[in-house]
Amino acid sequence: MDQYTQTLTRMSEVLTPDDDQYEEKLLTIASTFRGFSQALTSFLCTHNFFGNADDIDEKVDYLKDQFKAADIPLPRDIQKWFLKDTGIKSDTAYQICFAFHLDVEGTRDFFRRVYFERAFDCHSIPEAVYYYCMRNGLSWPDAREIISRIPKAKMTGIRAGREILYTGTIIEFIDGMKTPDELVTFISDHIEQFGYNHATATKHIQELWAALSCEDGLAYKEGLLLDKTFNVDFGTDSEPDDAYATVTKKADSVWRILAQILCLDRRQTVQLGANRTIKPLLENNTLLPSLAAESFPDRNGIELILRGKHVSHERIRKTMILLEFYTYWANAVVSHQNALWERAETEAERCIDKINRYLIEAGYSELYPGNPYDWIFLWAVKDRQPLVTFRYYMLYLYAFKSDDQA
Repeated sequence: MDQYTQTLTRMSEVLTPDDDQYEEKLLTIASTFRGFSQALTSFLCTHNFFGNADDIDEKVDYLKDQFKAADIPLPRDIQKWFLKDTGIKSDTAYQICFAFHLDVEGTRDFFRRVYFERAFDCHSIPEAVYYYCMRNGLSWPDAREIISRIPKAKMTGIRAGREILYTGTIIEFIDGMKTPDELVTFISDHIEQFGYNHATATKHIQELWAALSCEDGLAYKEGLLLDKTFNVDFGTDSEPDDAYATVTKKADSVWRILAQILCLDRRQTVQLGANRTIKPLLENNTLLPSLAAESFPDRNGIELILRGKHVSHERIRKTMILLEFYTYWANAVVSHQNALWERAETEAERCIDKINRYLIEAGYSELYPGNPYDWIFLWAVKDRQPLVTFRYYMLYLYAFKSDDQA
């Protein structure tokens, strides 16, 4: 673990909901996370850049030299990567990896620590080709030549009852290929199977959601404990606006269930109900780095996933993390019939291991302390009451944004 992630890990160990300096520490932590420009600078410094790390022109010139040497067309506006922290597209991220002659594992590490995204979604034809080329020491021009020989796939989404070719299976096939011609033939012969992605993750999220959203399901049972512990029974006609939103016994809407998971109160649930998103409470929130706020799980994203529609890598990954975290701890409190149940010492690592196992199976990177979204969950599990701690943090985000706008 490098110094950057060590610092963030230490910070997670000293922050508790009852801390008198809770807000001050959250602000410090939020400002500590690297954006793309800082992460890219750190990457360059570990890959033979010996110039001034604060000199943008020197870094740009070094990148240009690397692209030229690798026969890769120069991306536009490289300087803006450092001036505005604008980020880049995935194809450009792969170009950087080819320019620095990274192998498969090096590229995965770059995507995890610098680009903060998933590498090698091999249901994407270009990314399957990039995987093959990096595994076999081929160049960016080689990759583009191979791609030019493959027909384009039409995005179709995941249809019920359809035979699924999972990413892991595609990778196994590619690992056994000896020539680019084999790759071209394989993809061309299975072109319909490249019209969707996230098959493993989509199936897992659908299974998680089915268990927690069904009639008398996990969300309802956990909601009963929330009502018993935190909501006073005022009767159906006089429930206060600041009572937590909880689901009904019958299968409830995605929005209502998500409102319970994220600890919205009844007033917020109604206020935000028109668009059914908490984005207004999260965007431009000083306590939440933009990398964590982007693609934060929302009603629309979950509904798209449940229908097998195409969504971004990050939207899928963040949704999976949230639902795995919630399911693990909601099951625990329900089994103990105590919303304030305190976990055993070993439970934190078990939860993290479970989330990481499913992330890896779906082709995503493990939880990373340097990713501000991942950090929230790596921090929450360290508390004796992870679900309470997570919700307290969310409540603090909402209140901080409301106070900031007042």
